[in-house]
Amino acid sequence: MFARRMFAAAAVLLAAGSAVRSETFVLAEPVQAGDCFHVAIDMKLTGEIRVHQNDNSVKLPLTTAAAHDFQERVLAADADGLIHKTARVYATANADIKVSNNAAQRTLRPDRRLVVAQRDKQQLLAYSTGGAFTQEELAMAHDHFNTLVLPGLLPGKAVAVGDTWKIPNAVAQEVCLFEGLTEQTLTGKLEDVKDGVAVFSITGASNGIDDGAMVKTIVTATGKFDLQAKRVVELSWTQKDERDQGPVSPASTVEATTTLTRKAIDQPQCLSDVALVSAPSDAPPASLTQLEFRDPKGRFSFLYGREWQITSQTDGHVVLRLLDNGDFVAQATLTPWTTMEKGKHLTPEAFRDAMNDTPGWEPAMDLQDGEAPSTDDRWIYRLSQLGKMDNVDVLQNFYLVAAPTGEQMVAAVTLTPKQADKLGARDLSLVGGIELPAPAEKK
Repeated sequence: MFARRMFAAAAVLLAAGSAVRSETFVLAEPVQAGDCFHVAIDMKLTGEIRVHQNDNSVKLPLTTAAAHDFQERVLAADADGLIHKTARVYATANADIKVSNNAAQRTLRPDRRLVVAQRDKQQLLAYSTGGAFTQEELAMAHDHFNTLVLPGLLPGKAVAVGDTWKIPNAVAQEVCLFEGLTEQTLTGKLEDVKDGVAVFSITGASNGIDDGAMVKTIVTATGKFDLQAKRVVELSWTQKDERDQGPVSPASTVEATTTLTRKAIDQPQCLSDVALVSAPSDAPPASLTQLEFRDPKGRFSFLYGREWQITSQTDGHVVLRLLDNGDFVAQATLTPWTTMEKGKHLTPEAFRDAMNDTPGWEPAMDLQDGEAPSTDDRWIYRLSQLGKMDNVDVLQNFYLVAAPTGEQMVAAVTLTPKQADKLGARDLSLVGGIELPAPAEKK
């Protein structure tokens, strides 16, 4: 009798254990338009970048510490709970960056802290309703952890402890901020459930293209899901990146750990319908998605499309590179020129002579020369030539931009002849955004 009872008790225990293991929990976040959150994100990054100096590869240590704190309102979500568009108001958006012995701080201007973030062809598009970002501000609002993907990290169904799920390709691309995904093995797993909180992990690799460079990523992450609130409330995301050299960025090896906390809140006044009246309901206008550059001395400023990226800046010039779907198309060098008397500018003949004296440039054939269209009282002259630059066949479009007050700027756009179709009129659009001198900043 005793033996039978022991066997019976053992059977009950085994059955109970089996029931515990088979218990399932729904890990899905039913997000809808109007939901609001308070989000705090801290990121620590260490690593190195590799640059070429005097024909040698030099490793430069890199460290970054960033902090973001913002309130966020969902503006659009689909039936599956995926977030497509949000509005954010940043209370904090700061980054301290150090490369070797050079340090820089980044933040958002007060009138750029109302930000719309939305999906655009499986990529994140972030812009401010207050006006164009600088390239540095864009990085502050765009490059931190993408909160739109949080519901997509979940399986969206009932799972038991120990169960795994595959992270969708679209989510993997967005969470890693890739322009294109080549392959990925990111996998989620329900690790534990205790006191109404489900702990899940995400591990694996994800490879893709960013700014024209191949990036290989290893991810190790842990998150917490509040079963009653049905929300992701915490996430710790460690990402190791191995980046090849690209057309606008050096090779690098970095490891970044992001800690995120998220809490549902009532709609704050700063994200009310009235506060968001300036937020476009559809595609944003170019005036909001363009970037702006202002010369520190106030000599000039210009607006430019995000396909252009500033790669070098000195007192004497600004260099930008144009990417098209990750491919390098052209380089533009903007140079402040000698100021003339009011109402005067270089003659076309003098401009041609000055461009033909460019070091390393051997012009061979004129393709076009003459005045270019301008929307205001500036004078723009264009000279297009085929020739050789340091013995390489190139096409160069030279522009002279002159203001009625006598300020002048020269823009030299250099590309291989086969890239002319991809360039199109984007160099003329870039030149058309130049203002001489820079207008006063709004207070």
